[in-house]
Amino acid sequence: MKKDKKSKKLLILTAVIHVTIFVGGGYILLHLQDDHDVETETSLPVIDVHQPEWMTVQTSHQNHQIDIQGRVRAENRLELFPEVQGRVIAGSKPFREGVRFEKGEAILQLDPEEARLQLNASRSGFQTLAASLLPDIKLDYPAEMERYEDWYNRLNPEQTVPDIPEFDNSQLRRFLTSRGILDNFYQIKSAEHRLEKFTIRAPFSGTLAMARVEPGQSVGPQSHLGTLVDPGSYLLTATIPQSLLSDISPGDEVELTDHQKRNFWMGVVSRINPTVDLRSQSVEIYLEVGGNGIYEGMFLEGVLEAGEPIQIAEIPKSALLRNGFVYVIEDGVTSQKPIEVINIGHDTAWVTGLMENDRIIQNASYSRTGLMVKPEEQ
Repeated sequence: MKKDKKSKKLLILTAVIHVTIFVGGGYILLHLQDDHDVETETSLPVIDVHQPEWMTVQTSHQNHQIDIQGRVRAENRLELFPEVQGRVIAGSKPFREGVRFEKGEAILQLDPEEARLQLNASRSGFQTLAASLLPDIKLDYPAEMERYEDWYNRLNPEQTVPDIPEFDNSQLRRFLTSRGILDNFYQIKSAEHRLEKFTIRAPFSGTLAMARVEPGQSVGPQSHLGTLVDPGSYLLTATIPQSLLSDISPGDEVELTDHQKRNFWMGVVSRINPTVDLRSQSVEIYLEVGGNGIYEGMFLEGVLEAGEPIQIAEIPKSALLRNGFVYVIEDGVTSQKPIEVINIGHDTAWVTGLMENDRIIQNASYSRTGLMVKPEEQ
């Protein structure tokens, strides 16, 4: 009997202990959960997505701005290749980079001695041929003898052959042709013209930008001797989209500068290539550039203002959507409006498509279409 009473008391005590542990554990877990919830709520930022910040758009009218950039190249440029073969001899000026030559001045001289001696021999043979005809002309064409003899007396192996007189007698002209006078005359004229090619002269005033030969070196028609450029006139070639071609015309001006933004030059559109590049759908334009401090190969850039003025607004970059829209507020509700980006800076963008006093959401990620926005200015 006593054993039964002790067992009952032990069971009751055990049950009480279990209930106490269960209740106490539940209470502790509940408080821990509450603390976790409070900690979670305080660690997350609270964003009022229902009231995003917005701004009133201010616009300005500007001409369409076209980026111009490219490398400068001399407009007058001559690659020097000889038309004859010979040995380079020293001229009055050294054939070196940076040496200036005036128009018509000898740039380079090839040794013409052999060609000159051959030409003199041909002239002497021609003079002999002309002398052999004197008796026949005196006998058969006495009226033309004086003119023929006067021409013959001016023949000299060391000098250019004078032109054959225009004889009125057709029989005399046929006679001279049959004896080879005309054939020999034109062969000598060709040799005289070839002799002139041993001296390369400047077709315009310019400066040597490249010199690749030295005195004593033998060169031929395939030898690249150097490059002559005119430092007073340069050309810049730039590429623009074909869609902007209608906004540009010859005579348009643009201020150009180098990378350091220290020097400025004025460029004028002189020519426009009529062909569109098939791959890039772009067109080349050519600008004349002049002034001090310009050198061939320099990279210049500028902005050409062309076409009719357009209405441009400067807005935060965060207001742009990837699909080319922004959120505008109309009657207190947001909706999307298409825009065209003209230029993008570090934090802002310049766009068209917005009107003066339009209200837009400053950060598109905090808005959506159909969101109701308070009318108060943010």
